[in-house]
Amino acid sequence: MEFLEKWIEYDYNPWILFDSNGRVKTLNQEAQFLLAEVTVKEVFDLAVAYANISYGFKTTMLDLNFGRYEFFGIMVGYEDNDTIAIRLYQKPPERISNPHLEDMSAHNIYTLIDLAVSTSSISRKHGFTTSFDPTFPEVKIHPEEFVKLMTEIFLCFADTEPIEIKMTLKTGETLKFEKRRYPIFQIAVKGDIQDSCNISTLSGLAKKLNGYINKKENRILFEAPLISD
Repeated sequence: MEFLEKWIEYDYNPWILFDSNGRVKTLNQEAQFLLAEVTVKEVFDLAVAYANISYGFKTTMLDLNFGRYEFFGIMVGYEDNDTIAIRLYQKPPERISNPHLEDMSAHNIYTLIDLAVSTSSISRKHGFTTSFDPTFPEVKIHPEEFVKLMTEIFLCFADTEPIEIKMTLKTGETLKFEKRRYPIFQIAVKGDIQDSCNISTLSGLAKKLNGYINKKENRILFEAPLISD
């Protein structure tokens, strides 16, 4: 791999090269993570929409959100009708500037989720379904705040179908916490989200757990550092 290729590959900003039909010809490492949050078609359509009228390169400053990714601008370039490339300028990564360390202790996260589910099941007829990794380690967290957050998240969903809960470890991504980088665990809650759902309230609760909230169509995601030591 040449130096320029390495530079693109390890760039903090996602970069994707498409053919004229919207298929990915090549992309860098960061773009692979991005495409876990957004479809290829959405990014290709974005490139076409903001491309220069004639051949060349065009930079546009705009705010974009794809899952937990936030961008402040894009550059689109093409020199023929066969390929088009886009680079998305990423905002600084999520950092915990005021960590909440009080009353953090190691817990089986599934037990805490089950507690929130039990409390919420009383008023729901469609119930819950879960998908967990049994090998997941204990997590240092504030148990009461976590149960409160999960209960509030469940209230965002209409009782039209079972609420699906899935917990995973995000591969290749870390979160800076107390001058160290930790893996990120994600809890995805899926269902029929009500318009009355207050994401700002959920975000405030998530910050007390050193995490953050994302909303995507029919899912609410809670992500936080996996602190186990």
